[in-house]
Amino acid sequence: MNLLGYLDGSITAPKQFLDTACTKLNPEYTAWFRQDQILLGALLGSCSDLVQPLVSLAETSHGVCSRLNSHLASMSRGRIISLKAQLNKNPRGNRSIEKFMKDMTDIATDLALAGSPVSDADFIVSIITQLGEEYHAIYQSLHGSGLTLTIDELTHILTDCERQLQQTNVADESLVPTANFTQRGASQSRATVSSTYSIHNNSAGGSRRGKGMRSGQSQSRGRLPRHCNFCDFSGHDTRFYRKLQLFLRDKL
Repeated sequence: MNLLGYLDGSITAPKQFLDTACTKLNPEYTAWFRQDQILLGALLGSCSDLVQPLVSLAETSHGVCSRLNSHLASMSRGRIISLKAQLNKNPRGNRSIEKFMKDMTDIATDLALAGSPVSDADFIVSIITQLGEEYHAIYQSLHGSGLTLTIDELTHILTDCERQLQQTNVADESLVPTANFTQRGASQSRATVSSTYSIHNNSAGGSRRGKGMRSGQSQSRGRLPRHCNFCDFSGHDTRFYRKLQLFLRDKL
């Protein structure tokens, strides 16, 4: 017996009466009604308390299936919308490439199970646009080259790039103490040269102070006092340290 026909509606109810006066019952209808009520009772008995209110008013087994399909289709559409939103708004953040790819793949799998599979091209776009600034060069390369990649190939490329970035970060961290030591050495060199120059000015300037007082006063009236932006001392300008600047520039 084709019981599925009762559920999907392909087996419809025969005429209930054989005559127009509705006095003679149709045996085929009686058999159909008996079988359909058995199926209806089985369906209602197998439904949980949460589902019962949705199908309790159905009069036939096909009516129960129709109500369930409508409700599940509505839930499926809402779930598809939610999953697509998660897929397109799931930035990598601090997650590793392995964890990020797993999360994105899980969402794509749920979409496929919900009846809305994501194409490989759309899935790759969703991935590379949410990797972050560190992987922006990969996005530009893939966007400009027009290459067609599989998900496995993209995962391999991103994993290799992540490893290179980690190695670069370790190398940069090892350079920080060296840079700090060099800057401290340069600061001490500036302080030593500034102190030496100040002593030289004080000793040599005393002998010239008497002779050049008047001329110095007359010249200072027409110009601003010289100030060194290198050592932050007055009395000379930065050109005095031209050779020192060249030396430090080559060493730092």
